[in-house]
Amino acid sequence: MTNKYKPPQILIDAQGRVFIIPQTGAVCEIEGIGVVDTGKLQDMAPGSSVKIAGKEFTLLRASVLDILASMKRGPQIITPKDSIQIVGWCAIGPGDRVLEIGTGSGALTIMLAYYVGQQGKVITYEENTKNAEIARQNLKHSGLGDRVEIREQNALGHLPETEFDAAVMDIPQPWDLLDEVIRILRVSGYTCAYVPTMNQVEGTIRAMRDVGFAETKAVENIQREIVVGKGGTRPSFDMLGHTGYLCFGRRIK
Repeated sequence: MTNKYKPPQILIDAQGRVFIIPQTGAVCEIEGIGVVDTGKLQDMAPGSSVKIAGKEFTLLRASVLDILASMKRGPQIITPKDSIQIVGWCAIGPGDRVLEIGTGSGALTIMLAYYVGQQGKVITYEENTKNAEIARQNLKHSGLGDRVEIREQNALGHLPETEFDAAVMDIPQPWDLLDEVIRILRVSGYTCAYVPTMNQVEGTIRAMRDVGFAETKAVENIQREIVVGKGGTRPSFDMLGHTGYLCFGRRIK
């Protein structure tokens, strides 16, 4: 039986800075804090006050967003504003099997692994060895690595026969794989391709329709924080605008 997921712990200082605690139970050095005996923290309750090197911290369980914010970066990641939309539009939930093509640094992989739950599985393809190693480190750091299998190869011609509930692609030419992707999806399963340009959107959606996907659509998410202050409330001057387009399709027969 799979062990219950135990998220990493975080320490928050008086300035609101967040530090992820490695799940090693050993004495280690954490950048920005110093030497920490992580074993002493493991049995402490969330909300506990911790004093390290004369500084006060609050101990909490890490959320998936805390994990993503602290992960090691390699290639550009799919940010939470887009990854949570992928999870929702593709109806990904506990027990699902999800195929990912283009692991990158593993940000979307972590989000997928979080939502498929203890009984789910994510199989992800990454042909760049350096990226695959960064993703492995980030998955280990997240505590979700047992839900993920990384395959270091080009996915074209190597997709498994097993049916999947969803398939997500972050590659330059997703249309090259759509014939195979629709084959390995269960009926009613979704696919999503994450692409940065309008030309890729057009090529992807047209190809989805050609191979038989229904309910095709392309969306862009733009996120703007609202700053609430004593003297008034206004939109933030900084906005997380264009990152990529999300192209969706569904296998209905």
